[in-house]
Amino acid sequence: MSTAGASAAVPSEGGAPGGTAGAPAVVPGDNGRPGGRLRGDAADGPAAGGGTVPLPDVPEPLLAGYLDAALAALRAAPSADLPGALRQYQTWTPRRLRHPRVLALVRRSLEADPGFRTAVDRRILDEEETLARLLRSGRHGDALASGEPPETVARVGIALGRDGAAAVQAAAEAAVADQARAEAARAEAARAEVEGELDAARARVEAEAAAARTARDDARAARDELRRSERQVQSLVERTQALEQELVHAHAAVQAARAEAASEQRRLNGRLAEVQARLAESQRQLRALRRASNRVDPMVVEAVGVLERDLAALRRATGLPEQSSPGAVQGGVRRPARREPLPVPPGRDADHPETLLAWMGTPGVLVLVDGYNVTKHEQGFPDRSLEDQRTLLVDLCRRLARRFSTQITVVFDGADVAPVHTKKVGVGAVGVVFTDAERIADDEIVAMVNTEAPERPVVVVSSDNELRERAAALGASVTRSTALLGLSAR
Repeated sequence: MSTAGASAAVPSEGGAPGGTAGAPAVVPGDNGRPGGRLRGDAADGPAAGGGTVPLPDVPEPLLAGYLDAALAALRAAPSADLPGALRQYQTWTPRRLRHPRVLALVRRSLEADPGFRTAVDRRILDEEETLARLLRSGRHGDALASGEPPETVARVGIALGRDGAAAVQAAAEAAVADQARAEAARAEAARAEVEGELDAARARVEAEAAAARTARDDARAARDELRRSERQVQSLVERTQALEQELVHAHAAVQAARAEAASEQRRLNGRLAEVQARLAESQRQLRALRRASNRVDPMVVEAVGVLERDLAALRRATGLPEQSSPGAVQGGVRRPARREPLPVPPGRDADHPETLLAWMGTPGVLVLVDGYNVTKHEQGFPDRSLEDQRTLLVDLCRRLARRFSTQITVVFDGADVAPVHTKKVGVGAVGVVFTDAERIADDEIVAMVNTEAPERPVVVVSSDNELRERAAALGASVTRSTALLGLSAR
């Protein structure tokens, strides 16, 4: 640090009677008011001889506080009292004033303009009056020991000029000591970090060693397991050879069983010829019954249906060819042996209205409706007269028949009307059948199902469980009355 510059920074304590050491004298300006121009004391001021006063050679952090005071004086002083080079920066913000170019210009002004330098010194000494007294008395060590930052001590020491040179030197040494302590602390922290990393590396090495020992143990266990597996493989090979011997014996037994089965097959062929003869006779009788009349007694119809089912099961069990079944080729077209019910749409059941709609859309379908079973249902028209019931049901069936171009026949018990013989009345697209007084609608519907060709799909609408079973036995699709009533609002 240059002590010569520091000693010439401010006048001696006696330069201004009753004033603070280093305080500048104020010379009136041209307008007659104090503070027109700042200069040093004529006898002892730093520029008394017309020379410059350099700032002490201290580290930048120690000089930063003094420069901050110079920037504050720059902003607070009248423009006429400032050096000409600094006047343009007076209105700048503190942040902009810290630009390196501005700070360099301020430093040059402090060293070249004693008046500006004195104003800055006075501002600092006024703010730190107590610390200035300690430093003038040479007690800078006490100031530093009491906790004053080296930067503050250096700032006041620079403002005191030669009286503060020792303080500036002590502040610089304290700053160096603080920096050394900080570096020592950082070195200690780095050492602790390295020791921590060393401990972590040591722990990783120990963990890897433990893992290696575990791996060796696992390898030893795997080797033992491999030996056990080899012994088991040898045992399985021996077992396989024994099973192959058993397989040879079993193959011989199968050959003997096949020979016995061939003998049994020849015996069954004789029985089959007998069954085929009985089947042909049954078919002949069935055709004769169908030719005899289009109206067969319901009991006979059911018996024939049962006979057909039994014959079909017998054909499947005996493996008879298809041409020997009642569904033989007629007129060049194969007819099915038995009527098959229509499939139920996915996600529905047979009693759902949507299922009945799907069935009505099937080409050639015949829908047979158990009349009073539908109208007298609790969801039907049970509180209306019989005539109104018949009218409402026939109207509903007519709408559906026109919509789907479907043949619908409604069967009513004839006992509920004036005595008539069984007859079919055409009502638009719907057929209406009234049975004889001694004949019920269930028997009529079963007979109608049986007289239809097996390849034609038939749907029976009734909630009568007995009728549903009898119709289903003949291959008809059955649905409850609620399915038809559910379509009344559509």
